[in-house]
Amino acid sequence: MPAADLAEPALLKMDVQGFELPALAGCEGMLDRFAWIYVECWFMELYAGQALADAVIAWLRERERGLGLAGAYNMADDGQGRAVQADFLFGRCGVAAGR
Repeated sequence: MPAADLAEPALLKMDVQGFELPALAGCEGMLDRFAWIYVECWFMELYAGQALADAVIAWLRERERGLGLAGAYNMADDGQGRAVQADFLFGRCGVAAGR
């Protein structure tokens, strides 16, 4: 989809089974069009070579696109108290949902 076709404020939702960084890099030129990014991240390696949650958070922070971590949802643990996975919402300051 061409960036010009995105209605704003746009939401990017990702659930790409360990390919979060390649998927984000693939749309890096469009990141300014998204008010929100919702991405499933893992704290433990499930897929060989996948980026873990801290790497995804750092990648977005390093790009300085105004996207900050707004919340963590649907956290799952391994049954022994260790966090395994969560969905992260990144958003721009001053952008409310539904506006």
